Parts: sequence; structure tokens; C-alpha cells
Amino acid sequence: MALSPDLLTNIINHSPEPVFWLMVGVFSVWGGVVRYLMDNQRRRRKRKWTEAVSQIIISAFTGFLGGLYSFEHGNSPLMALITAGLCSTLGSTLLHWLWRRVFALTEKNP
Repeated sequence: MALSPDLLTNIINHSPEPVFWLMVGVFSVWGGVVRYLMDNQRRRRKRKWTEAVSQIIISAFTGFLGGLYSFEHGNSPLMALITAGLCSTLGSTLLHWLWRRVFALTEKNP
């Protein structure tokens, strides 16, 4: 049984808010797993559970921030999920970029 894209979009757009944020969390965690696997494949290292868990925690946080940012800017729930997935895959790279950007602004405006 295949689910049509229209059915999935309808489910996402009409789900209650707690279910939507649960989906954001799942997308964020999945982005962390993807990021960990991408990094490990590039380095050709053994997989370590501690590294995987720390990557998933960081990615869950950045994915949540991305989903929240997208939601607050009035994007559709589907777009918020896409943003959460992309932000979580960026993980610590996104956090470093945001950190430099925010503190560069505060240094210019004392």
C-alpha cells in the first residue's frame, strides 16, 4: 500500500500542534543520524555510540530551532518540517555559524 503525497501533506497540515512538534522532533533526530552517518562515511572511522548520541542531541536542538524559526515566520507545517530536517542535518555547523553571526552583531553595536 502506497501513500500518496497529497495524503501525507494533508496529514501534516491538519495534525494537532503536539503531533506536529513530535514530527519536528523525529525529523530532527533523523537529521542527526544522517549527519553522523555522512561524517563517518567520509572519515571511514569506526562507529562510536557516544559520538552518535552527541551528534543526535546537537542535531535535535538545531532542528527544533529551525522548525521553530520556520513556524514563527508563518511558513506552512510542511515547510517547517523541511527546515527542521535541513537544520538538524547541519547540526553543529549551523550552531557555530549562528554563534559567530550573533556575537559579531553585538560586538559592532556596544
